[in-house]
Amino acid sequence: MHTKTLLITLVTGLFLAADLSGETATAGATTDEEILALRQALQTQQAVINELQGQMAMLRSQLDNMENTRAAGTGESSIELPSTATSQSASASVAKSSPDISFEHKGWAFEIYGYIKLDAAYDTQRVFNGDFARYVMPRTSGDDNQLSITARQTRLGLKIQGPEWESWTPGGRIEVDFYGDYNSSTPLPRLRLAYAQMENEEWLIRAGQDWDALSVVLPRTLNFATYANQGALWSRRPQVKAQWNNTHENGKLSITGAIAQAVSTDIDGGGQPDGSDSGVPNFEGAIAYTWNISDEWVLMTALSGQWGQVAIDQTSGTESVFDTYAGMFTATLDWNKQIKLLGSVWYGTNLGSFNGGIGQTINLTQDVPIRARGGWIQLQTFPWSDLNWNIAFGIDDPLDSDLSTGMRSINLNASTSIYYQLTSYLTLGIEYSYMQTGYMNQPDASNNRIQTSVIFEF
Repeated sequence: MHTKTLLITLVTGLFLAADLSGETATAGATTDEEILALRQALQTQQAVINELQGQMAMLRSQLDNMENTRAAGTGESSIELPSTATSQSASASVAKSSPDISFEHKGWAFEIYGYIKLDAAYDTQRVFNGDFARYVMPRTSGDDNQLSITARQTRLGLKIQGPEWESWTPGGRIEVDFYGDYNSSTPLPRLRLAYAQMENEEWLIRAGQDWDALSVVLPRTLNFATYANQGALWSRRPQVKAQWNNTHENGKLSITGAIAQAVSTDIDGGGQPDGSDSGVPNFEGAIAYTWNISDEWVLMTALSGQWGQVAIDQTSGTESVFDTYAGMFTATLDWNKQIKLLGSVWYGTNLGSFNGGIGQTINLTQDVPIRARGGWIQLQTFPWSDLNWNIAFGIDDPLDSDLSTGMRSINLNASTSIYYQLTSYLTLGIEYSYMQTGYMNQPDASNNRIQTSVIFEF
């Protein structure tokens, strides 16, 4: 049922309820017939009230979905980050009106959403990977330009919301894209999100595949990498997450904790992911406070971190266990929803599964985990309702003492992007990035990247 229809139904129902109430107030219940008529009127009134309550819940769900709708083409930040500062996430966008693809079944509300996105990128030097550039490959002989065209970021999702149960509202989400492999013409689907949740005014409980609690906000980019290996720590993984929110007049305090799968690669060739081999999950947490400085200014600050382990099987038959940890500070400053300044700084070790350390985890030659530091900053502007301009910088800097010759020693990216909303469902974008990657005891490699995108949202 559309919002307009619901509002008409609500108004009609209220007039009916008022009319019935007036009848019952004037009734003189002096006979059995009058008492029976009064009871029937009260039953009818209660049925109307029950129906109105159900329709109001449906309307509230649709209004929430409208408020949470975000513009596509924002890389990994286009979907709600279920951590501590969702309302301040970097994916705030120009206003739009998407088609309403929703329905109700047995008291449950369902909404289908997504977008079709075509990306075309030109790089003056070979990068990993052309469809979602993370770093520049070593320079061998002369320029090695490349052209990448893909629709793999096309996304399809389903939001679910159930009837209220003892002040708790159940829900869930399933979301996929087509980055399951490196094939641009016949790509495989990939599971992004798949979780169930229960929520009330203070608590949010989720179980399934979800965003890391470590990540509070992300930059907005056309490049699908979203500053991965370039200063932004983020990922998604199976987990159980709990978030407590305390909202008051001047702000909001959020505390998030998660126990997650220790996602990792198998760098020792032992036949299983090194994180699973450790037998220890990842523990993640974040504390954020959003402060309404004035009617126009909103400041959010957050501290987050994670800890886990990986186990490396040695050729001698022994096993070496290495920690993975990170500490991060994040802040956003929002002026009147027209200008945003946001960013993060962090330090940690063995952060490949969080897109840190330029994707490097353990130096097997030295038998040490790779420590790294980094961060990113972005200025987002929304001068008109149909235009968004951004400028950003990020850096990922592993410690040289943990690296061997040929390993990636530093990676930076400076970018600027423009999103133009041609219609309520069609957005055009263009982005320029300057990328530079350093290698231990080898020449640096640099790249100029131009990317254009066409995004059709539904």
